[in-house]
This record gives sequence, structure tokens and C-alpha cells, in this order.
Amino acid sequence: MFDQELQDVIRKSTSPDPWNSRWSSVEVFGGGYAIEVEVAELLHGFVRAIKPKVVVETGTHRGFSALVIAKALQQNGDGHLYTVDMKDHQARALLQRFGVAPLVTVSNTHSSQFLRAMHKDVVIDLLWLDADHTKEAVLEEFTIAAPHLRSGSYVGFHDTIIDPREDAAIQEIRKRNPSWEYIRCVTARGFDLMRVR
Repeated sequence: MFDQELQDVIRKSTSPDPWNSRWSSVEVFGGGYAIEVEVAELLHGFVRAIKPKVVVETGTHRGFSALVIAKALQQNGDGHLYTVDMKDHQARALLQRFGVAPLVTVSNTHSSQFLRAMHKDVVIDLLWLDADHTKEAVLEEFTIAAPHLRSGSYVGFHDTIIDPREDAAIQEIRKRNPSWEYIRCVTARGFDLMRVR
């Protein structure tokens, strides 16, 4: 569960999600460019449940998903988030404000460059892909990160329903890895999850 300060900020800035008003977005965290409030709650609970040591996120934007992941890691008492975005949207200040900056490494570079620079021994427990949603970009990020995944690692994707290019990439990944567990959560924009086997 989110702490009181974060709950208050969300409550004061929540509006109907622009993609589907049955869900909610938080204007102060980027509105329709950030994950839905309901997905944020799910992602936070998911990180609390699986207790990852290493989380890698592409597509930081203003940092809402990074914040909820880091809050979960903080509550878990373990783990680190590495997040990357080509532009600086002031995510560092947000993470600092909510007291989770020491748990997060923010990089401003291209995601493929960032992923290629990861040390070969790093094992990613949760890979959250939410940057460029083109088929080529998603497949590139996944292919570069794949050597860092192990049996039991998770790969999450956002915007899977609203962007057919991303959906095409996911279908290709599923085709390459037919034994992996897979679920699509139907939200305003879509949240897919795979478990490496």
C-alpha cells in the first residue's frame, strides 16, 4: 500500500484516464503519459509480492512507475531500480521528494545503449518495458536484456492494448518463447506480463 503522502498526492490530482475514463490518471505525474492509477497499484503490489533484487525500467518519463516500484522496494527492505529515459523529465526530483532516490539509478540515454552497458553478471528479476512502443524498439530492448533474465524473471509491458506495434512485438516474443507464462491485463492502455521458464 502507498504511504499517506503519495496517497494524498494521487487523490488530489486524479482525473479520468484520457484513453478510457473507467480508469484513472494522475495529472501531476504525467496524466495520460504515465501508468494508470490502477496499474500503479497493481505494479506496486506485484513488486511487493515477488521481492525483486534488480528491477530495470525503460521509459521513466516523469517517474510515476519508477516511484511506485521504488516505494515497493523500500517497503520490501531490499532491491534496486535502474530506470532510463532519453530525456530528463525531472524524475530524480520526484524520487528525492518521496524519499526513494537512494534505491534508484536514473539514466538519461537511449534504452538500448543503457541495456548494452549493463554488467554481464547482472540478473534482472523484473524488466518493465515502457519506452518507445514500436515493434522494432521493443524487440531490441528485449533482445539486449534477455541474457540478464533467468528462470523466474518477469517481463512487463505497458500500453499493450492501445499500440498495435507493441502488441506485435509481444506476439513475436511469445512466439520465440512459447513455454513462458503470459497474461494480458485489460486496463485503459493494457499491461502484459510474462514469466521466464
